[in-house]
Parts: sequence; structure tokens; C-alpha cells
Amino acid sequence: MQDQPAGASASASAAPDGEPQGTVLGALAQVAASDPGRIAYLDESGAVTYGGLFDAARRGAAWLARHGVRPGDTIALPLEQAPAHARRTMTFLYAAAYAGAVVLPLLPEAPLAARVELIGRFGAHWVLASGVSPVAGAQALDPRGFDPADAALDAQAPARADRGDAPSVYLFTSGTTGAAKVLLLTHRQIFDKALAVARIVGTGATARIMGPAPWPSNVGMRYLQRAHAIGAACVNVPFAETRGELAGQLARFGTTLMYASPWQMRRLMASPAPSRPLPDFTLGLIGAMVSREELRAARAALTSRLHVDYGCSETGPIALLEADEPAGPGCVGRVLPGVEVRIEGPDGTPLPAGGVGDLGFRSPWMCSDYVGNPVATRRHFRGGWFFPGDAGYLDAGGRLYLQGRTQEVINHGGLKIWPEDIEAVLRQHEDVLDAALAGIPDAAAGEVPVAFLAARAGVHGPLPPALGEAALRAFCAARIDAARVPRHFVLVAQIPRNQTGKILRGALIDAYEQARAAARAGAAEARAPGAGTGR
Repeated sequence: MQDQPAGASASASAAPDGEPQGTVLGALAQVAASDPGRIAYLDESGAVTYGGLFDAARRGAAWLARHGVRPGDTIALPLEQAPAHARRTMTFLYAAAYAGAVVLPLLPEAPLAARVELIGRFGAHWVLASGVSPVAGAQALDPRGFDPADAALDAQAPARADRGDAPSVYLFTSGTTGAAKVLLLTHRQIFDKALAVARIVGTGATARIMGPAPWPSNVGMRYLQRAHAIGAACVNVPFAETRGELAGQLARFGTTLMYASPWQMRRLMASPAPSRPLPDFTLGLIGAMVSREELRAARAALTSRLHVDYGCSETGPIALLEADEPAGPGCVGRVLPGVEVRIEGPDGTPLPAGGVGDLGFRSPWMCSDYVGNPVATRRHFRGGWFFPGDAGYLDAGGRLYLQGRTQEVINHGGLKIWPEDIEAVLRQHEDVLDAALAGIPDAAAGEVPVAFLAARAGVHGPLPPALGEAALRAFCAARIDAARVPRHFVLVAQIPRNQTGKILRGALIDAYEQARAAARAGAAEARAPGAGTGR
């Protein structure tokens, strides 16, 4: 029997003591009251219990209130990825929820100037930072002044203010097709998304869940809250680089469910097999499409309990391809209960089952706009539906199939080329570790398909004989029609990806264009009168 998620009925009723429910903090409070010794969080230095975490969050809320933080205030929270900061940052995430404050995460990969700009743009009232003066209108609070063991703060705790309909956290999208967009999630949206995932995967309170990126991070926050919404434990360690490391992690922390991007899965697959079989666990793939061949290989080498999750930040979970479900090319599984699908043709009219078009989705827990970005809101949120920019279709059985990103389709002289199809073929080459296809602007053809390859040997520079252009063209031509074979092949040290493994095609295009411009400048200089003569 599958575990019942803790707090599963919370959105339908109030807790016995009348405290707010339908929130992650509400679920955390429920477990802290009924089973305070249950483990909520595990990392290299040990465990944190639900009782200990909730006590720290309540005291953190008292400390914030003492300094003037009120419900509705926005707190800029730096997400420092050093392990030493993880527990304190987690405490303040929930302390802010307890106090009814909105969290603005400041990601470490953003330059300092960009973080300061965010503080001003979103009108943060407070910034939790050590040794700084007021920043962009926000008052600084030094987190070193807070002691989570200070029981004297218990009597000063304010009333819980984590109402389900109140804003909770700013969330930044992946930014794979341009600048990251910003969502403002309510407490209930976060909670309901977590429950939806738990129900479809069959995960409950006994689970130990690990995300593809550790907390504190934008992605890590999602899996931290997902675990605590159902009363499970969050395992917070860096993702293993090899299958041998993975075996050790699984054995040490007892992880039962972990999430990975296809790129992380490929790295594990490329590593040597461990001396002993991997402990039993479930693996969820997120972030990008995976070929049938890769799924079969991963289920044989890693775990038979491997499923594919399709969703996005704006809507939450959309479809699930279960481990034992047969799937055709591009299938991401069955659409989940509560999610509606609309497929539009070029003129915006809905298409029947089997018709390929622009995919739109609607769910009870989805957002309705991007904060401060009306242009992107009009493009993606239309008539109560969210259109992520994916093209695909539904079959008669309710299975969803993707063909690729509509914004990433390469228009080569009128021929539409979907990058994912070509990338899947290139990754079948025994000397290719990773691949990406991007459309390079071209005056005659509109766009030219260029393949970027990371070799298994990690070679960077001119293509070696084993990966010569003629050999690669022949390899592709034997598997796809000649019109879609990439025009050029470029060897790179690695394919740039975000934390969930999505390819940053814009970065590849920019680097290619810069290299091409530098080559043209060098050639022009060589042709200039007197070049190479020392004059």
C-alpha cells in the first residue's frame, strides 16, 4: 500500500487547533505536533527533526517580528550554497512563512549588481545579510543575531500568518529562452503542487527525497518544500558524479526517491558500473525529453523504477510517464488528474486528438501571470490557459507527446527542424557524451542547424578523426533524412545547461557568433596591406 501524504486533506479542512492549513508550514506544524522526532532534513552533518525545525521557524518568526517584520513584507533571502548556510537559510524560509512575509530569493549565480537590482525592483523591505547597510531601500538584518536554540523567543512568536491565498515566494523560471521570468506563488499553490506530485508518484511520509540540485538554490527549494508538504525527509547532498558515488549516497542516507535531469542521468550512465548493485530507489527524470533507447538503458543500469515527469514552473506537474508504460517517440505519459490540455493550430483554433499544435495547460494550482512582465504574460497566459512554448499532441488514450520547443524550432529555408530529434541521434554516437543543436542566423536560409558536441574524452578544439565532419554527416544520414543533417559540427568542452539540465541554446549561439566574428576579423587583418611584415 502506498503511503498517504501527510496533510493530504489539509486543503479541505482546518487543523484541529484552528491554525492555517493548506500550506507547507501547516503540514510541517502538523507533523511537529504529532511526531516531533520524525526526520525532516538530512545532510552530511546529520539530521533535523520536524519538531526541531518547526521550533526554529517559530523562534525565527519571533526574531523577525521583534525587528519589525510584518505580514506582507518582502524579505530578500540570499541563497548561499555553502553547506554551512543550508540549515539557517531553511529556518528563515519557514520563519518568513510563519510571519506572513514574502521571500525574494537572491541566487548566488546572479552578479551582485543584479541582486541589488532585484531588491529594488520588487520593493523588498528587508534583506538578511551580514555586515551590510541598507540596500536599495531594504533594511539589513544580520542573521548572526538569531539563535534558533533561544527558547525565550517562544513566548514572543506572532500568530501564524501563512494563509493559503497569501503570496509566499518569488520563483524565477529557467531562462533557457532568454531572461528569466518571475512568478509569485501563494502558499496554497506551492502546497497543492507538492500534493499533486506525491499522489501521482505514490510518495508519502516515509520517503526520503533528493532533488537534482541541493538546497539552498532555486531548484533545491522546490524539492525541500515538496518533501515537507507530505511529511517526508529532504536529503540535501550534491548530486553524485558516478554510479559508485550514487551507491554510497543511497546506502548512507536511505534515499528512496531522487530527481535528475537527463544530463545527470547520462553522466551516471557513462561512469563505471559499481562493484555491487545499486540499492533499490525510484528515479524521476525532469527538465528535458529523453529517447526511448536512453530510458531502456537507464532502467536496466540504474533502476527499473524510473519515471519521467513533465511540467513547468507556471503550471506545476502536467504528465507522468510511469516506469512500466510503453511509450512512442516523444511521449511524456498520461496527463494528470486535474490538468486540462488545449492544443491550438496556427490560427488559434483548438485541434482534435492527434493534431499537432501549440500546447496549452490549465490546472487548479497554476499561476496567472509573470510579475512585472506584461509582454511575456500576454504571450504565454491566454484566455485562462498557459502556453509554455511546447509543440505536441494528445493521442486518443490521453497520452501526451512532445515534438519540441516552438521557440527553439530551427527554420532552415522553410524546413522546420526540431533540435531534440537530432540531439537524440547524435548521443547514440559512441564518442559523443552530450549534444545540442542550435539555429545560427543565416542571410540566405534564415537559420542553419549547427551541432555542438561534447566528446567522451573531453577533447576541446578541432574535431579528431573519430568525430570528423564527414563521418558525423554519414552517421546522421543513416538515421535521419538528409535535409535535417546539421550543416556544421563544433566540438565544445561541455554543453551549457541550467540547474535542471535544460540546454542554454542562447549561450551556444552567442559563443558561436563571437567566434565567427573573431575569425572574420583575423582573416581581414591577415589580408590587410603590410600584414605579417612587421610594419
